[in-house]
Amino acid sequence: MAHANILLLVFFASCYGFPNLPFYNVSLTWGERVDDLVSRLTIPEMVGQMAKGTGGTDAIPRLDIKPYEWWTECLRGDVQQGGTGFAESIGLAAAFSTDVIYDVARATAIEVRAKNTVFSKQGKYGLGTGLSCFSPVINIMRDSRWGRNEETYGEDPYFSGQYAAAFVDGLQGDHPRYLLTSAGCKHFDAYAGPESDPVSRLGFNAEVSTRDLRTTFLPAFRTCVQAGSYNIMCSYYRINGVPSCANKELLTDILRNEWGFSGYVISDAGAIENIIKYHHYLNNSVDTVAACINAGCNIELGLQEKSEIVYESMGQAISEGKITETRVRELMKPVWYTRMKLGEFDPPEMNPYKQLNLSVVQSPEHRQLATQTAMKTFVLLKNLNNFLPTKTGIFNKIAIVGPAANDTSVQTGNYSPHPDPLYTTTPLKNLSRLGNTVQYNAGCVGSTHCDNYNQTGIIDAVQGVDLVIVCLGLGNDIEREAVDRPNIDLPGKQLQLLQDAVNNSPANTPVLLILFNAGPVDITWADSNPRVVAIVEAFYPSQATGDALFNVLTMNGPNSVPAGRLPYTWPMTTDQLPPMVNYSMEGRTYRYINYDPLYPYGYGLSYTRFTYSNLQFSQSILAGNDVEGSVDVYNNGQISADEVIQVYINWQNSPVPTPKLQLVDFKRQYIIAQNKIRVAFRVKGESMAVWMEDNSGWMVYPGQYGLFVGGQQPNQKKTVDSNVLSGMFTITETKFLGKY
Repeated sequence: MAHANILLLVFFASCYGFPNLPFYNVSLTWGERVDDLVSRLTIPEMVGQMAKGTGGTDAIPRLDIKPYEWWTECLRGDVQQGGTGFAESIGLAAAFSTDVIYDVARATAIEVRAKNTVFSKQGKYGLGTGLSCFSPVINIMRDSRWGRNEETYGEDPYFSGQYAAAFVDGLQGDHPRYLLTSAGCKHFDAYAGPESDPVSRLGFNAEVSTRDLRTTFLPAFRTCVQAGSYNIMCSYYRINGVPSCANKELLTDILRNEWGFSGYVISDAGAIENIIKYHHYLNNSVDTVAACINAGCNIELGLQEKSEIVYESMGQAISEGKITETRVRELMKPVWYTRMKLGEFDPPEMNPYKQLNLSVVQSPEHRQLATQTAMKTFVLLKNLNNFLPTKTGIFNKIAIVGPAANDTSVQTGNYSPHPDPLYTTTPLKNLSRLGNTVQYNAGCVGSTHCDNYNQTGIIDAVQGVDLVIVCLGLGNDIEREAVDRPNIDLPGKQLQLLQDAVNNSPANTPVLLILFNAGPVDITWADSNPRVVAIVEAFYPSQATGDALFNVLTMNGPNSVPAGRLPYTWPMTTDQLPPMVNYSMEGRTYRYINYDPLYPYGYGLSYTRFTYSNLQFSQSILAGNDVEGSVDVYNNGQISADEVIQVYINWQNSPVPTPKLQLVDFKRQYIIAQNKIRVAFRVKGESMAVWMEDNSGWMVYPGQYGLFVGGQQPNQKKTVDSNVLSGMFTITETKFLGKY
């Protein structure tokens, strides 16, 4: 039977007119096919592949090889070519559900794959037409002002790793032979601001201690590699003086030798040119291509507007003996292996993914997923006297005001498919259903910068109303790639807009604040003001914004009870933040915090209340083993809802510095009203390891460890209406886990 299948595969290949070359022979192993293909390439042909990360690689007609485009953005939808727009990454992180991020990744990949089949038939190989995704972004959100916070999964390295693994699984699919698309985790590494303020990212040197590098910046990337990502992108920065894309310690010693990564490394756009132009690390293209090739960077992604690409000097570097032809051929192998696994050199009938058509783009299933996932991202920050959920028909006249009330660009954020008006809803469009009459004014004229403020319009809009909904936020004008914020203040006159809405509406009229932002903003005034009865953090929900908000505010349908949790620490003011360029983790994130935040990591309210009881777990384990446990979670209220169970540990007597607290497990679970469920959890042995003082690797030391299980962090000043259970376990003996 096996022999018959091989003959059938060969027959398929011959029917499609594939050349009679071994690398087209589907009966051979992937390794044999890759070796054959790479052995046939000339040096100029290899240059035409490795130097062309942007705009399509060179075709190789003599081998019947078509061009291929490596640059496709799949962060939460097909960014360049359009498609279903899902909620921004930081919002998806707030869902605290690996199922959510998996579903979004898979839907995105299905649309990317369907369009690629069409583009290939049309001979289109431009930007965004390929199947190799520059996603997910798993850099750590270490500073509230960083412009790219919205692309990340928040501030915790363990959490970011779990999300990365689920995203990789969703993008790459589960077929035994073929990839749906290929994933690429970025930006490797210690890339977490600045973009523009106070200095440019293009020549920035991140000075990072080995301990912070190993315990904060590297772990999520290692989890991404373990999940099987085919690509890692090196960043714009220098790390301790060495540019990321020429950094042998990162790209070879750690990535390949310690972690066993077998995929390809591609530069960020222009990062290799910047080694010369901005970092001044080297002063010519021959030495630069040699440094990057020898460090382990397989492909250069050039800026689109540039005609001179550093990797085009590869041939000269070989002739001068600065790199070897053998080294170049070895770096070519994972590149071709990826294209083969995507099905490029097999008959189309063999690959079920090639049967996808454009009907999957904005399909009813994907639009419904966009709405359901957006609903799961919302974090309820304040809810005085259980104002929410509200109902339709109880308000006669309402006001909906603010720059984010009816601007699809503000609710979408960066790296999203362009909103399709046919499928996009706004707060104004959908929340107008809460009143019989609606008075609207944006207040901010022109942009969310809100320098041009229409105070009269806001005052008029809130006169005599029964409910005021204020929609404030940031959007691409304020935060995005290449744009940092100098502080966390609400932009321009937005705070005054909120105050005017409160002070000029009737004294007994409730005010609901909805925020559209990634990085935190200073809302201490709103948090403490009793007239602002509820605050909802919506992040950037994209096309389903209006539908999702209406459902959650009115508790309409499944998943309509808010269960989002903050994936980052929300400071009160800018004064609590260290300088952006300081890469020490001291005072940053909940793991090392030295101040009381406005809202802690993992914080989020619900329409019901949960109680934890009967915590059981391993009381004593050998070093390196897992702690297994379980807990009862009871829904005390009359509303069935999701709860996010959070498990933390701390080190009681470690001989080396450790985080103050560390998330080690989390689960989002649906619990029926007036019922309880038993939830199992696991603390992996690696989670208890600490980085040794001599930088030799990870060690699990004997001693006492604290364990905390609940719907929030332990010992928080700002808490949810729930409890946290705690206990202690003991580790006996010592175990060295190695260097990774």
